[in-house]
Amino acid sequence: MLRLKAYIALTKLYYEFMNQGKKSKIKAKTHYANAAVAGLFVLAFAILGLDYYASVLGIATQAIIALATLLISGTLIQRLKSLNGGYGLYMFGGKRGIKAVDRISKKNLAFWKSMPVWGIVLGFGLLAYPLLKGRIDKRLFAFSIVSLLLFLYFIVPCTALPLQFVNIPQLQGIAGSASAECIPSFSGLTSYGYLVYGITLVSGFSGFIIFSLMYNAASVLFNTVSYAFSVYSGAPQASLLTSQVPGVAPVIPGIDIPLIAGILALVIILTIHEMSHGVLARIAKVKLKQIGVLLFGVIPIGAFVEPDERAVLKLDKGKQNAISAAGISSNFIAAIVFFLLMFSMFIFIVPTIYYNKGVFINGVIPNTPSNGILAAGEQIIYWNGQKISNITDLETAGQSDMPGSVVRVAILSKGCSAPSGLACGALNYSIPAVSLNGSQRGYIGITAIQEEAVSNTAYAKAAYFLYTLFSLSFLLNFLVAIVNLLPIPGFDGWRLYKTNIRSSAVVRAVTVIIVLGLILNTLPWLYIALL
Repeated sequence: MLRLKAYIALTKLYYEFMNQGKKSKIKAKTHYANAAVAGLFVLAFAILGLDYYASVLGIATQAIIALATLLISGTLIQRLKSLNGGYGLYMFGGKRGIKAVDRISKKNLAFWKSMPVWGIVLGFGLLAYPLLKGRIDKRLFAFSIVSLLLFLYFIVPCTALPLQFVNIPQLQGIAGSASAECIPSFSGLTSYGYLVYGITLVSGFSGFIIFSLMYNAASVLFNTVSYAFSVYSGAPQASLLTSQVPGVAPVIPGIDIPLIAGILALVIILTIHEMSHGVLARIAKVKLKQIGVLLFGVIPIGAFVEPDERAVLKLDKGKQNAISAAGISSNFIAAIVFFLLMFSMFIFIVPTIYYNKGVFINGVIPNTPSNGILAAGEQIIYWNGQKISNITDLETAGQSDMPGSVVRVAILSKGCSAPSGLACGALNYSIPAVSLNGSQRGYIGITAIQEEAVSNTAYAKAAYFLYTLFSLSFLLNFLVAIVNLLPIPGFDGWRLYKTNIRSSAVVRAVTVIIVLGLILNTLPWLYIALL
């Protein structure tokens, strides 16, 4: 009997030892997998960071390198951690965070119930009143309409400011005039501008984004047809296609926006958006299954809060609308907050962290005396013997230039930056001035720009990073809010349209038209790549 007990005890010890060994192996594998994933994140971020600044490669090559990095790193991470996904995409999800959503949903109920209604009015303008069918307080409706107008007048023009951080050449011309556009004014507003104001007032930012997309799509289609006729006539005009600004552009950190600030901005946007959906779902007593994030490689491109869909569909339309509009509404609020932070830094902080690099040639006009002599990127250091430090110096020095006179210009070649011009060797030219477009003043045929750079101090770099983060967070929150209003499957607008429009055929027809418009808006990227 004692022998039997001893045998059983030894057997238990053996199996416990073997199980401990298996557990240790599993833990070891987990540790190795986690270390490998951490290494992949570091390596991928390093490649993306270097790729973003390697402008010499060209935007097409940069995009290919970045996409390949994300595809490979995402596939490896997904397999190492056995996550759901494929083709570089994978999902992290779980029940973590649900308790936090529950706690938030129990506080400030008045705010959470008013916020989606406010967002619906911003999204659909005056048309929101019949949509809400009397379930909105008239004071809240009036406040929401005023908010829409103030948003349109004060905030939307300033979306040009953050474009300086978007590495898309076709948008840089807009970013160049950002400071002027960020001053609200009705003076000089075109009939198109008044039309946009009217459409937005009546149908909100839903009408704003649909009209903007379809207007640009019509322009792309018109230019495409015009180019086809020019080819048929034997005088192809490629500029008809290459000058068209794409209406749709991918925004991916490390490809066309700064890597770290871009990722942080996306994390802020996704967290705010999905958390708001979850809070409104819990207020409506709908259970949440899980909360997670969708990544492509090492870049977060989406987040999700998964409620019980069957329970959502059993709710009345008002509660369904509130859950659908919660994310859009929160992004509008975040856009306002980050706009105030960005604009405050733009006025008070940004001017203190820049230093003047000098005046540079921005372009050379064809068939003018400077053509073939001077080149874009060269720094002007002297003009007729006068030292040029800023654009005012250049304007003052050039006032005496007359048609037929000779202009003496000293420049530094592209890449030189010595203020005196001695380190790289200044190049001196004598160029005749001519009249342009019948002007009485003489010109040599260049355009110039005063360039500035961020000071090389810890304070300046930190302030510039915050300015970048606030600017991108403002722009992307606004874009995510209005784009989500589109009635496209997977977007919040799709749920709002389906919930409130009885005819599914009408919803499908609108969706098809908008998808075709989006496709037309992407064509300029193809034209730029081919031509």
